[in-house]
Amino acid sequence: MLRLAWRNVWRNRRRSLINVAAMGFGLAAIMFGQSLIISLQLQLIQKATGSITGHVRVQRSDVDESKFPDKFMADPEPAAKLFAEDRRIVAWGRRIQITGLVSSPSASLGALICAVEPEKERILTDMSSYIKEGAYLEPDGKGIVMGRKIAGRLDVRLGEKVVLMAQAADGSMGAEAFRVVGLHETGSESFDGQIVWVPLKAMQEMLGRPGQANQLAARVVDIEQAETVAGDIDAALAPGNVRAISWKAIDREIISIQAFQNGILSIVLVIVFAIVALGILNTQLMSLFERVREFGVLMAIGARPRWIVRLILAESFLLGLVGAALGLAAGSALIAYFGRCGLPLPVGKAFSYFLPFPSVIYMLPAWRLHALACLSVFVITLLASLPPALRAGRLKPAEALRHV
Repeated sequence: MLRLAWRNVWRNRRRSLINVAAMGFGLAAIMFGQSLIISLQLQLIQKATGSITGHVRVQRSDVDESKFPDKFMADPEPAAKLFAEDRRIVAWGRRIQITGLVSSPSASLGALICAVEPEKERILTDMSSYIKEGAYLEPDGKGIVMGRKIAGRLDVRLGEKVVLMAQAADGSMGAEAFRVVGLHETGSESFDGQIVWVPLKAMQEMLGRPGQANQLAARVVDIEQAETVAGDIDAALAPGNVRAISWKAIDREIISIQAFQNGILSIVLVIVFAIVALGILNTQLMSLFERVREFGVLMAIGARPRWIVRLILAESFLLGLVGAALGLAAGSALIAYFGRCGLPLPVGKAFSYFLPFPSVIYMLPAWRLHALACLSVFVITLLASLPPALRAGRLKPAEALRHV
């Protein structure tokens, strides 16, 4: 039957090629869309967690905003010990993030002051890679790193001093002079114009909070384990007002963006699948009308209706197989090419206010989704051919033989 079905498929070569091309290019477009969305989401997560968030955090549970905790942990060392002992964590560090004032002889600006442990932060995030002038922070120094935009607004240059002011532990205004040791340029308005970086030790002294921090951030080996690691750390922490959370609880807007993009992708997939199904249905109906007399002859010499139905389904099976193979090959080639060369898109400008983001997307295959798309195209091909097949099975030999 398969041999006969294969010969029948190519009896009308042009129609079969059009059908196979429609399925193949439809599947390739689906794979391309899946890869583009998944790659965009992965790069967005990597940039958000790799620039400032981290994969797992320990902080006070009563903070107003998880992204920027404003309350200090009196003793962060128990959590630090848990981080240090967990082999799933490749880097971690204590931090203080606090809003304050940056002043120069020319101007004063509000800013988010990020106090970090420089030697750990180099591994924890990629901010040190954006330095364009000068160098990164030294652990025991009183240097400050800022973006070129905020430096321009303050009218300060490399080597000049600025004064940081923020509320100290006793409620007074703590102030300290820091020398500009590095200027970075990330392309993000928030990072280049609203954030400054200083050593943790100097900030603890300025605020009168020796040994304190308002968060501990960690980077795990596999980001897919972030929630598991956060749950284990949280369970191991002593009862109190300190908790461990993953990046998903911090960057909630990224989860919303993912849900929106996945919804759009699902709508596009339904439309493409519907087009493929209509194409197959139309092709099989045309084939049925052209072969009514042929089916009548087959029935007249003893072919049962079930055999006719199976024959048409076998033809659709072969068409779907060839179309899926073509689509898989074309889609894989597209993804491989743009994975190597990158796909320039204006997404960097769309996200530039919030975080550093490249304007080139390097596409990655999502084989689980691609396999599901291939299977869906294949099943839709068979389902779309079912009505013509059932209709052919109900033909009466005498009437079919008179068909012209």
